[in-house]
Amino acid sequence: LEFCKLAIVETKGLAARLIDEMEKRIPDLDEPLTVHVNGCPNSCARIQVADIGLKGQIVTDDDGRQVEGFQVHLGGGLALQQRNEPGIGRKLRRHKVSADGLADYVERVVRGWLDTRSAGQTFAEWAVGADEKALR
Repeated sequence: LEFCKLAIVETKGLAARLIDEMEKRIPDLDEPLTVHVNGCPNSCARIQVADIGLKGQIVTDDDGRQVEGFQVHLGGGLALQQRNEPGIGRKLRRHKVSADGLADYVERVVRGWLDTRSAGQTFAEWAVGADEKALR
């Protein structure tokens, strides 16, 4: 694809479109979130340490077709032990999101955090402690 010969899915344009879409859908976001998008399993984009990490892979859509998609990691960060923050994000096992459904998924998860977080709770803290059903 565009930069990495190992990439399974296109990432650069998709990531830019995702951020633009999130800025439209959630214009009042009061905390910055990190979103890392990787096109292959090598994780050069370090998806494990992002609030929202997306690892490109081929997924099966609702119609049974194989399409570009992503494995999801949530709640990563560069941990500060003295603040008891999470480090490596939480991988959602057996949960994949198609590239076409990515904006809807990210909006749903971010709104879940905004609606249920405790005062001062970061996205990473919320994602690590949230019920997995809320993250799907």
